[in-house]
Amino acid sequence: MTDVEQNLRRTLGQAAEQAPRLPALLPQQLEQIHRHRRQRARMALAAAAVVLVAGGTLAVVRGGDTITAVTASGPRSEKPAAQAQKVWPEAVRKIPAKSPDGGPWRPWTFIDGRTLLLTSTAGSDRTTAVYAYDLDGDAPRKIASVPTPKGTVGFATGFTAGSGYVAWWTGTKDRVVHLWAVPLAGGTAKIVGDQRLDVADDGSGIDGLVLVDGKIVFSLYTGGVFTVPVEGGEVQPVDRGTGMHLLSWPWAGTPGVGGEPNGTRFGRIVNLETGETRTAVVNPGEQLGICGVTICAGRTAEHEPFFRKRDGSDQKIVPHDMIPLLPPTQDRFYVSAYGDGKPEGVGLYDMDGGRSGDLGITGEGSSIRMPSPDATGRLVSYTLGNDLYLIDLAKIR
Repeated sequence: MTDVEQNLRRTLGQAAEQAPRLPALLPQQLEQIHRHRRQRARMALAAAAVVLVAGGTLAVVRGGDTITAVTASGPRSEKPAAQAQKVWPEAVRKIPAKSPDGGPWRPWTFIDGRTLLLTSTAGSDRTTAVYAYDLDGDAPRKIASVPTPKGTVGFATGFTAGSGYVAWWTGTKDRVVHLWAVPLAGGTAKIVGDQRLDVADDGSGIDGLVLVDGKIVFSLYTGGVFTVPVEGGEVQPVDRGTGMHLLSWPWAGTPGVGGEPNGTRFGRIVNLETGETRTAVVNPGEQLGICGVTICAGRTAEHEPFFRKRDGSDQKIVPHDMIPLLPPTQDRFYVSAYGDGKPEGVGLYDMDGGRSGDLGITGEGSSIRMPSPDATGRLVSYTLGNDLYLIDLAKIR
């Protein structure tokens, strides 16, 4: 599974690196543009729409461009018998696809059991505002406007909530990552900490960010876990976090999703609070692509996709290919396209319950857009027409 993700990132990076340059510019300006392009390519995997095209090929679409990355060959899934909202009515919600600002919503994470953190965007890149959306009351509340200071080359991303705050990060052309925060109750967003990037970092910046006990905890794309008080202060390295990448607090691991040699993503993890370490079991001949805290995904020596526990137990063979971007959400759900010869629709599948639901997404000729998971693995979201569909996997029993 990670091979696909890695190839996606490599392809995006190569596309950015091969983009034409303006020969009249000075070398310093060339370097800034080159770094900016590479940064946007690396960030595209998280922000872009993921598309499956005929033949099982995954692509990333951003700003109207399609970049084909790699073929994920294998049998397609069977079409679910019913729509997801009928199979799991307690978990599926629908809200307008656009914010009160008129820009499209982007879901990030749950603030609590009924409130969702969303941002509104302008164009394909720039986030303009952050909102709390009460799903029970069907009411959005603007928390704050999101500033874009002069010199910004990495627009606001990585939004998360906790400890009574919302936090995110931006990057500027002087190779500095800025950590932002604003109270959930509302207010003016402020920079609460800065982290200068190492010369080895090409501008990708932060690959994980959470709020814990009044602190922003984050990891760099090139490795290393750090913390800064949410109300402002000095950035400090976290014990045991050297070279690590945040997975799910307090767990961090290596290798991360990019910037390091091949290997099982998060194959080795460490509890940053207790020091406990766990290493994923890999059997001869198989490919173990990516792991969560407890579940790993990969392929057997016979190329059959599977999920199993990190210690090698409870292996489950999956009868068809999955979208290989993350381990199964909630350790049991995954999405897959179905169709005869070309993708016709997308289903959500529950390995434990044995049920499946059709998401209502239809193919666009030889391609189909796939839903997006959030960083916690709890939320699956996708847009159909003027509606944004939200599936809270934690509500499925």
